[in-house]
Amino acid sequence: MKVLIGLGKAGCAIVNKFSDNYKKITIDAGSELPEFDSPELYEQKLSNYRHLLDFDEEECYFFVCGAGKVSAASLRLLELIQDKKINLVYIYPEEIMLSTTQRRLNRVAFNVFQQYARSGLFKSMYLMCNEAISRMVPNTTLTNFYDSINTAIANVFENIIFYLDQDPVFGSHHEPIDISRIRTVSYGELEKDEKNLYFQLDNMTETCYINIVSNEDMQNNKDMLDHLKAKVVKDRENNLLSSFTVFKSEHDISFYYAIHFTHYLQDK
Repeated sequence: MKVLIGLGKAGCAIVNKFSDNYKKITIDAGSELPEFDSPELYEQKLSNYRHLLDFDEEECYFFVCGAGKVSAASLRLLELIQDKKINLVYIYPEEIMLSTTQRRLNRVAFNVFQQYARSGLFKSMYLMCNEAISRMVPNTTLTNFYDSINTAIANVFENIIFYLDQDPVFGSHHEPIDISRIRTVSYGELEKDEKNLYFQLDNMTETCYINIVSNEDMQNNKDMLDHLKAKVVKDRENNLLSSFTVFKSEHDISFYYAIHFTHYLQDK
């Protein structure tokens, strides 16, 4: 069973969107943690919170948005599980909606976490951009803006985590280069040849395509396999190390998820 950890309002909301097939840990100010007036106090005064992150599983996903004061507790909490394989999922907020303090917190967290990922303290760091995701989600309104984004993030990770643990019909699971720890994901319908990135990742170096093919296409689309292989060939011509897997689906349409990798620091 995978462990999901949500820190702060956004992180907790995303983790709570997942199914009950995961162990969920939610941590927020005013409930599991004290509520402090300044982010610095979360670093200075937090102690004796190991019980919040007591689990035996060796791998976890840690969801956090860096704009909240409580995000300053991230490093102290992550120190408690440094022996685990940590996949950090960073939610990058729309800066136009942030106060000066929130923009500063977000910038510091965004850069520090990337350095931690590059140094090998995290297994991976996935970047999610609220602005990019909101453009993909249909019928987003002021009322459901954050809920729609949180649902989209939870859905894509629930599916990717699931398929990474399954045996594909075709292809092999991607084995990224060790330094390729900064990542994002994308989604699209195969027929439309879409590429909806959840974060505009610069200097991509690797991609793995997780293709979910309908029963109709599996049985009758004679061009499907060539189409899937052509994407990988095109990537390799552009010096992008790519691979693909194929899974059979009961859905009416064929679609894909992709994980995109880089070792270059990002500057949003």
